[in-house]
Amino acid sequence: MFSRYLRGLGPLEVIKRSVKDFIDDEMPTYSAALAFQMFFSLFPFLIFLIALLSFLDLQNFFEWLRQQAALLLPQQAMDEVNAAIDKIMEQKSGLFSMAIIVALWTASSGVRSAMDAMNKAYDVEEGRPAWKRFPLSIVYTVGIALMLLMAAGFMIIGPEVMNWLAHYLGLEQLMVVIWAWVRWPVAVLLLIMALALVYYVVPDVKQRFRFITPGSVLAVLVWIVASLGFGFYVKNFGKYDAMYGSIGAIIVLLLYFYISAAVLLMGAELNAVIEHHHPEGKDPGEKTPP
Repeated sequence: MFSRYLRGLGPLEVIKRSVKDFIDDEMPTYSAALAFQMFFSLFPFLIFLIALLSFLDLQNFFEWLRQQAALLLPQQAMDEVNAAIDKIMEQKSGLFSMAIIVALWTASSGVRSAMDAMNKAYDVEEGRPAWKRFPLSIVYTVGIALMLLMAAGFMIIGPEVMNWLAHYLGLEQLMVVIWAWVRWPVAVLLLIMALALVYYVVPDVKQRFRFITPGSVLAVLVWIVASLGFGFYVKNFGKYDAMYGSIGAIIVLLLYFYISAAVLLMGAELNAVIEHHHPEGKDPGEKTPP
């Protein structure tokens, strides 16, 4: 059934082709570049986030962020993130304007690297001129950041809204149970939507959402499993602090970013393989669907 829609390609063959293309397109190298840029944009972004949240008055955001990050990040990486958050929150607001510039510059350079990588997945040359590509990368960076903030805001404010609604309807106990079951599927769905947006706008090709959905869903699920597995490994087997000393936490954080970037680019390769073998999809090297 599956192979009938992909010119005889079965699910296992799709995975094999995706892995082969991932290696042939030098995606591990792109993943390393993305991880490096993600690391350097993290701390300026946290400064910018603190400035923004001071206006939005979301005082519980960073406590919530620590709690959620602790579910996925290894303890050594969490130590580094917690120390950075504590130090940044003590700084004066004069750093905020510079932090915005640095965060946008480093994060947008990561988006431009993702553009190059995803173009390679679709076997196309970048056709957008530099004067257009640079501002686009900044716009995409801001858009992705806003989507992530909206998702986080939903997770923080959601319980309060549900409590108000439950009190108004007289269904307090039922709403508590519903929210406990719904919050994580909703969070995963929001992540899938954010990733689908990345796959839609970043490469220099015209996309159809049905061809980017498989990679979005699989990438989010693999990322969750990989995050939990990596955290378990570092906690129980990986002694990075003994091997690297005081920079052990930084090494763990960089390795985690590398895994995340690799999953992101693997999703792009999967989408490209599926579309290139679908009768209604683009052929390799084409930018617009038939």
